[in-house]
Amino acid sequence: MLYREMASLVALRTSVAGVRPELRTALALTALLLLYGNGTSLFSDDARAGFFLWSNLALLAALLAWAFASVRLTTAELGIDRRKLRASAMFGLALSIIVALPPVLFIILAPLFNGGAVEADGVTDRSGAGLAFFLLVRQPLGTALFEEAAFRGVLYGAWLRAAGERVAFIATSVAFSMWHLVIASRTVVDAGVVDRSPALAAGVAVTLAGLFVGGLVFAYLRWHTRSIAAAVVAHWLIVALMTVAVWAMA
Repeated sequence: MLYREMASLVALRTSVAGVRPELRTALALTALLLLYGNGTSLFSDDARAGFFLWSNLALLAALLAWAFASVRLTTAELGIDRRKLRASAMFGLALSIIVALPPVLFIILAPLFNGGAVEADGVTDRSGAGLAFFLLVRQPLGTALFEEAAFRGVLYGAWLRAAGERVAFIATSVAFSMWHLVIASRTVVDAGVVDRSPALAAGVAVTLAGLFVGGLVFAYLRWHTRSIAAAVVAHWLIVALMTVAVWAMA
């Protein structure tokens, strides 16, 4: 019995050692991000609010330092080539306005059709200072910049080097979706729309599928503009425009 267990461990080590270093790096980075994202999501929203912005920025700084010093990814592989940033950001700005316009118009016109303004927890009850902090610090830095630099920057670059563009597209989108597994599950449960296990599982699956599609869109922006700037701007500005609309109409 002990011999078989030892043989299995040796075989496992041999298999791992046989994997190319670039692939091991991409897999390890994916696992790290999934553990961090879902691990921190186990905390309550109030607890997360106290540390999530700063822990995200600290992790991002560590990831970039590791990418440059250890793996030696280039600025092009990371999507942060300065020559591409401006054009990419402008593309993201134009796309954000186009995408955000329909939901913003719906939010503005909602009182005419249903007799009341659209409400959202954590938005309508914010003070002006709280909203400004969310729009100018927490959302752009702690969410948009962090997630795009981590997933469409460092992780995309690692998978790009390990397996090429197509795999980078899919792998980063799957990772982006599964990064939200715990928080998506909690959201579906808290919504109270469904209360049976099969329906809850279906709700979580649909939510994760939507996040996967969102990851593909952001990956496309990174590929099309050869920079993460478009994805960062779009990720931030779409949420910001809808948030301001909800808050202003409350």
